[in-house]
Amino acid sequence: MTSANITESPIQTRELPWMTLGEGVSARPLHFRGDERTLQLRVEPGVRIPLHRHDGHVHALGLSGRRRLGDGSIAGPGDYVFEPAGNVDSWACEGEEPCIVQITMTGRLTYLDATGGDGAWTDTPKLRELHLKWCEDRGVAPWASEAN
Repeated sequence: MTSANITESPIQTRELPWMTLGEGVSARPLHFRGDERTLQLRVEPGVRIPLHRHDGHVHALGLSGRRRLGDGSIAGPGDYVFEPAGNVDSWACEGEEPCIVQITMTGRLTYLDATGGDGAWTDTPKLRELHLKWCEDRGVAPWASEAN
């Protein structure tokens, strides 16, 4: 079954604004389907993504910049990283260029506090609502496609 707002036409991502998520972190949501979401994540140089746990799987493709992953390896443009459900990780944007990563993920992402306990979290419905409110507040039409 196809939703009315699903299209085979391209989304011109380079023309989309960045939705601020936190200090030095922004996103362009692209697609929502059930508990799955696809987005572009932009992280400014020197910014570290705090320790977090993925309750679902993650597919991440580097579009620009260099990410230093928790194991010390570097993921650059064109590099693909798969994270299985239950993965706990952190990473940082290195160098002079922002890191832009195209991510498709399912489930909840939960940030961990200093004791390893659960802190702030997000999931697909929460990101979808944030996107819709952000667009409404700016008088911009939502661009992310949706399917059930």
